[in-house]
Amino acid sequence: MSIKIILVPIGGSKGSMAALNRAFVVAERFGAHIKGLHVMERMSDAVSFEFHLPEKLRGSVQSSAEQTALARADELRAEFEAACRQANVTLSDRPLDGDSPSASWHQAFGHVEDILVRHARLSDLVTVPRPKLEGGPVRRSPVGRAIEAMLCGTGRPVLIEPPMVRTEQCERVAIGWNESTEASRAIAMTWPWLLNMRAVTILASKKREAGANALNEYLAWHGITSNTVLLDGKGESVGEAMLNVCAEEESGFLVVGGFSHARARELLFGGVTRHLLTHSNIPTLMVH
Repeated sequence: MSIKIILVPIGGSKGSMAALNRAFVVAERFGAHIKGLHVMERMSDAVSFEFHLPEKLRGSVQSSAEQTALARADELRAEFEAACRQANVTLSDRPLDGDSPSASWHQAFGHVEDILVRHARLSDLVTVPRPKLEGGPVRRSPVGRAIEAMLCGTGRPVLIEPPMVRTEQCERVAIGWNESTEASRAIAMTWPWLLNMRAVTILASKKREAGANALNEYLAWHGITSNTVLLDGKGESVGEAMLNVCAEEESGFLVVGGFSHARARELLFGGVTRHLLTHSNIPTLMVH
């Protein structure tokens, strides 16, 4: 799998701009195209109270709201294009000759998750900010809902960018390996990275030692040298243990399969996935 189209949802937050900066780094490495996407919800899609207003007034309120949304979209587009120029990324709606990174702006009215999924299905990678944990389930936050929708609805890798991390090329990667379909798919979708890393570390529980050794052999057949670190699971959660090993190994990039256990939707962001989504301090790529 090559990485040629990177989708970056733009919502105006510092987090979405951090995700854009990560996309610049990835696009530079692979000569990829960045699609900045801003989604605007119509008032009729978001709330229902306006339907109690007289029809003429309802139309006026909705028209005013849409004009405000479009004006905000113009501001975000200007920020996006300025960031592209500062990163020396060419603005273009068509593929360029050669391997130079490029970018284009897209905006649409509609349900946020639906539009993100539609665009993500025709992208090779999605970059998003790490969601904030504010006392409730992470899937209830706007970013959490967007991540869930794209992971569950696209089969595409989602790269989660934590706040306050240095935006640079990563040369050392860790792979969370639990022998699941999701973890296998995550490896298949990160070959362009794995083949160019200086160091690859496999993270697995002790009961998965045989599987980790098999993965080590599999990678070797592809010319990738890796080492294995077994997690003993004592005194810390699996997610916490994984991040601690990443720090010890100086891994700047983590690859995992997202929520591989069958769960009800409201429980998808539990366990390891939830911890990494809210606590990972390095770019973390998830695939479902």
